[in-house]
Amino acid sequence: MAASPPPEVRELVRMEEFEQAVGVLCEVWGAESPVDLINASTLRAMSMARNYVAGVFVLGRMVGAAVAFRGPDHLHLHIAGVLPGHQDLGLGYLLMEHERKWASEAKFKSIQWTFDPLVRRNAHFYLTKFNTSVQGYERNLYGSLNDGLNDGDETDRLLISWDLASDSAPGGPEPVDAPFNPDFFWDYAQSTVALHALQDGAVLLVPTPADVEALRIKDPGLARVWREGVRAGFEKARDDGYEVTGFSPDGWYVLRPRRIPAPPEHSPRRG
Repeated sequence: MAASPPPEVRELVRMEEFEQAVGVLCEVWGAESPVDLINASTLRAMSMARNYVAGVFVLGRMVGAAVAFRGPDHLHLHIAGVLPGHQDLGLGYLLMEHERKWASEAKFKSIQWTFDPLVRRNAHFYLTKFNTSVQGYERNLYGSLNDGLNDGDETDRLLISWDLASDSAPGGPEPVDAPFNPDFFWDYAQSTVALHALQDGAVLLVPTPADVEALRIKDPGLARVWREGVRAGFEKARDDGYEVTGFSPDGWYVLRPRRIPAPPEHSPRRG
């Protein structure tokens, strides 16, 4: 029996492909319409303006898409997703690598994007698969959305940057495994700040819920508690001089004291 052809990632050029991409993204987000996502005519215009619009295909069927636009010195990834049933198969990684190559050939210094800090699988993907850095935490960045996934929630986001001059593989300090489950350790009735210190403050941990998207449907009140607690944890850690250095296998953001760049060396003056 002949082997199946490998997945293909390529830029989209035809109107029917842009329409397929919108359908894919709506299904990923659970959106009834593309109003709060993106529409096919906008994708066509972005492609004509030499922005990044690509799809990943399995056996000729589009199962994922990514859309990014040009910034002053970076490519900004606006939206990307892979259909349920095709996730956890490495297709998202293929999309990101294709985008990295495209951005490098276009002479961009980095790719930047945002993601919801409560979505554990995205945190694991972005912070452990690629050599990225967290640039900041933004409260309610996009305002209220009615796109399926974010209904009824504020759109807090982490801003991520992937330096294209660095290795694609993640680096930095060794990961930390917390001795407890993040779903149950944080007692939100006792503290409104989702933050835990290890090693006498050398490491701080911010927890994530196992599945915030399901929680928004099952218990919206508890989902809001998680939003406020994680927001408070990140903002306190930032104010105390910590930065994100990784994400643990069991669902915690790992933060360490912010590294201060060494001052440049100056040659002594000649008298």
